[in-house]
Amino acid sequence: MQQNYTQLLERISRTSGLSIGDLERKIEAKRAKLSGLISKEGAAQIVASELGINFDKEKIKISEMMSGMKKANVTGKIIQMFPIREYNKNNRQGKIGVFIFSDETSSIRTVLWDTNHIDLIEQGKIKEGDVVDITNASVRNSELHLTGFSDIKLSNEVLENVVEKLVVQERNILDLKIGNNVKIRALVVQIFEPRFFTVCPVCSKKVSEIGECKEHEKVAGERRALLNLVLDDGSETIRTVLFSEQIELLGIKKEELEPEAFLTKRKEILGSEFLFSGQVRENKFFNNQEFFATDIEKIDIEKLIEQLEKS
Repeated sequence: MQQNYTQLLERISRTSGLSIGDLERKIEAKRAKLSGLISKEGAAQIVASELGINFDKEKIKISEMMSGMKKANVTGKIIQMFPIREYNKNNRQGKIGVFIFSDETSSIRTVLWDTNHIDLIEQGKIKEGDVVDITNASVRNSELHLTGFSDIKLSNEVLENVVEKLVVQERNILDLKIGNNVKIRALVVQIFEPRFFTVCPVCSKKVSEIGECKEHEKVAGERRALLNLVLDDGSETIRTVLFSEQIELLGIKKEELEPEAFLTKRKEILGSEFLFSGQVRENKFFNNQEFFATDIEKIDIEKLIEQLEKS
């Protein structure tokens, strides 16, 4: 958050010609006038507006994005494209597209809702590896969202040295918010019994009890596992979901998910510390936050000591 605020100050300073010190005095005066009911970032946006600065048409870097931005304009490279998914929720149905978008400063998970944008991906007109210009996008929960008011098109810019993977920040569980892509250093304090389900080998969608996929009809389904953990980092605990690939990263092989072997393996892992990367999502059934892990790393003590010495 402090980094975003500093970058915002620098942008206003460059455009207005005022020093950082002068801007900070204006921002604190604005906050005092509003009885402290506004963040530093919000006060800075008001001060920028009063100085006649409009960021709506200005292109920014991914590292300069802040939650709440409504008209973000940015150029970057699509470094990872995910399959288009269909949804049917609250009597609304449609498609959703997701890719990881990167420039030389950072990367961000990008979500597309508009059918015209999704058509570009399905037709192969925009694909992984392309450099694109995005305009009028909004930043929500550490993600970039494109709606019907946004635009995406191939760019003529050549980008070099872009960040090649999704950047995640290490945070305490207590500070997590829904939508955050983060890394958690935590102990495994509880492991629940694994659950199993069957998916289509072609599209990975869930298969019915009689072995039918909605898209590919009768299929020989693949058995997948789901494992729930509780993590504790000293600040708070959070329920965490692992699928088959992540379960193996935790150190549990497929055959060790069977009842007798699992009891032994669970005892080995309980109390162990790992680095978990993933996204915070909302569990609507329990009305709380859940963490969906995408990567798990063992703690490298020597590397950790080296980082602590540097800081």
